[in-house]
Amino acid sequence: MEELFPSGRFKLFVLFGALLVGMSKLLYLSGITLPNLELVIPTLVVVGSFSPPLKEGLWGWVTRYFGVVALLAVFLTDLAVWGPRPIYLFTWTGFLLAWSLGLRSRLSPFEKLGRLLGSSLVTTAIAILLFDFWTGIVGWSLLHAPLWVSFIGQVPFTLYHLCSLVFVPPLVGMARLLVRVGIPVPTAARAGRRSSLQTRIPE
Repeated sequence: MEELFPSGRFKLFVLFGALLVGMSKLLYLSGITLPNLELVIPTLVVVGSFSPPLKEGLWGWVTRYFGVVALLAVFLTDLAVWGPRPIYLFTWTGFLLAWSLGLRSRLSPFEKLGRLLGSSLVTTAIAILLFDFWTGIVGWSLLHAPLWVSFIGQVPFTLYHLCSLVFVPPLVGMARLLVRVGIPVPTAARAGRRSSLQTRIPE
């Protein structure tokens, strides 16, 4: 996939993904989105899923550590708005877990759209479930409440969180659009004329 995926366009995709992750907290703080309708996990999974084989250099490093780079805005916003809290140990590692799941998918944007959407939706749903289990059940029960209370309270929260899957199709569609490249195809031409590949076909 490295040779086929336009590197310049993939850089744009990575930058756009990082922007979405950074904006997610700001959209929540401004009241545009609700707590569990978020862009962070869908973006981490989709961008991670389409990451091509890595090269050396700055962009190789950015691609490899996209999740960490993109989440810096989330980490800093959490600290600036709410201050240091023990639950961040679970939420931040939960986001990194979601990103690692995306990296393991290794999808090709040249595959059929239906398969890409299906794989991305399933992976994102699994990431959301694991994130909520890790933060809302394990983390909350260790820090604040009994396990059964944490579980009962987390169920409706997770069902609402799964609504974030609505962001997956646009992200997958964007990845597909960015890899549309023109492929030169030899065409027949009359003698004396040249095709786009400089091919001469006698009459």
